[in-house]
Amino acid sequence: MGFLKISVLTLALSAAAFGCSEDGEVARYVDGMLVDYTAFDGCGWVIDSDNQLFEPLNVNEFAIDLTDSLRVRFAYVEDDDQKSSCRVGTVIRLLDIYEK
Repeated sequence: MGFLKISVLTLALSAAAFGCSEDGEVARYVDGMLVDYTAFDGCGWVIDSDNQLFEPLNVNEFAIDLTDSLRVRFAYVEDDDQKSSCRVGTVIRLLDIYEK
């Protein structure tokens, strides 16, 4: 019985640390900071994570206060099908995002 409890706990912790896309691709959570690029032509909100920039396509789908320099934790998958008009970072589709 103890093994079952440990397995369930391990599964729950794994689910909390990772997100899944619609096609089952696993993405892990990373830390970053929202940066307002909306003043630049063709740009919107960008996430800076360890000096790597990400351009989330769907940041407006989440209940998060879009504030410049807000520290966030997010899970994502790269979206190779979409092209960026801003061209400052990797185009991604967020699976989850929340204030850190």
